[in-house]
Amino acid sequence: MPSPRVAPLLRERFVGLAADADDPEPPVLDLAMQHLADAMLLPFVIFTDAEGNFLAGSHGSQDPAAVERTLRELAGRPGGPGKAP
Repeated sequence: MPSPRVAPLLRERFVGLAADADDPEPPVLDLAMQHLADAMLLPFVIFTDAEGNFLAGSHGSQDPAAVERTLRELAGRPGGPGKAP
């Protein structure tokens, strides 16, 4: 994400992975069906922990400020991205 406030958070604290929306890997599809079943607009964004457990998600265009809030919230959780458990 090109936002100057979001890009550093993503780079420093998170690992980005992409899946093909037309042919997602089974674990990605399972997460999407469980947590974003009503999603209709791309992009679909799913945040998980290191074990693949769903933490947050969204679909469609997102305001950079909303993405930043989500990233900061996730990073601030105990054992959050970039922190020791």
